Amino acid sequence: MTIIKVLIFRGTGGVSNKAHRYYGELALVRAGHVGLSGVIEGKIIGFHPTPEIGEALGEEQLIKSLGDHIAQPGRLQDDTVYFERAYELIEETEGRTRVYEYAVEISEETLLEIQSWYTEGQEAPYNFPYEDGLFAEGEYNCAVFINVFGIPLPAGNGLLSHLIIEMEREGYKQWKPKPKQDDS
Repeated sequence: MTIIKVLIFRGTGGVSNKAHRYYGELALVRAGHVGLSGVIEGKIIGFHPTPEIGEALGEEQLIKSLGDHIAQPGRLQDDTVYFERAYELIEETEGRTRVYEYAVEISEETLLEIQSWYTEGQEAPYNFPYEDGLFAEGEYNCAVFINVFGIPLPAGNGLLSHLIIEMEREGYKQWKPKPKQDDS
């Protein structure tokens, strides 16, 4: 058995509002995200649209398509930068981007399956949840995708705001990045 960590943060807001104070941030920092630590050495991996679809559509059209519930190809990617940025913004956002974590014990088989999804670039349909936090069958966001591997969530849907409320209520541990090593 292996213990990994699930990391979750609520974004700054302003996902598609160009006038929003944080619109200049990376899209996943604005939206919030869920990732896994302890699966790929030194990386936090998360499920979101592929860079190729992002480049093909452009960020604005990609977000519009997802808002219209048109699924796009997604895969596990190195998302460490999004979690580190969310952590950097905690004070400025008055705690909104606080990153929470919880440990999950998984089997060696599950660990290898997640690693395979990451290293082989396997894809699955990514979409935004409906207002009730649910999805069309076979579609996922970063939160519910981890259920594919039997990893539980603190709340039963894909709305990050609901997950964060539950994690705050239950007193989940707050995550902070490890200090960067000086390469000099």
